Amino acid sequence: MAAPRFELNPQSEEPVLLADLRRYWERKRGSRAMPSRGQVVPSEIKNLLPFVVLVDVVDGGADFRYRLVGSQLHAYFPAQPTGRLVSEALLPFGADTVAATLDVYRRVVAQRQPLRIRGDGAWYAQDPKFFEAILTPLSEDGASANMIFGVFKFVWDFATVPLEMAAAAERDWHASVGEG
Repeated sequence: MAAPRFELNPQSEEPVLLADLRRYWERKRGSRAMPSRGQVVPSEIKNLLPFVVLVDVVDGGADFRYRLVGSQLHAYFPAQPTGRLVSEALLPFGADTVAATLDVYRRVVAQRQPLRIRGDGAWYAQDPKFFEAILTPLSEDGASANMIFGVFKFVWDFATVPLEMAAAAERDWHASVGEG
């Protein structure tokens, strides 16, 4: 199998779902480097909640813990991820996936800036799908990131699934990213 495609901060236009989260994060942070968890108000982002991840930084980034995983994301995990360490929850996808995911989360913490990612399902040992995500840092002290707040959107490769399933999946994808 070819190496999974994966991009950090791709130059293509951000899907609406990701752009909405980025704008929300920017608005909440105001003049601070990063907003705090307390500034994120679920009732203000109801449309994003099914796609949200909220991840605690554990031991300065040695690992991370899924605090919240939106309902639309549960199907992409082999078991309930909420409350589990990222290294545990992603282990069924292989050590390379765990290491790459931890690396991405560590980048968000270190850079203290939003990080957009996109790639194919092979990155998570799951074909045939693609994903787009934006991960943003949250900070209680305004200086160091102690949580990651983001959204993921997955789409099946429409060419490789049954026609009726592909049509429904493609409609859902375009509607969720504001393309139709």
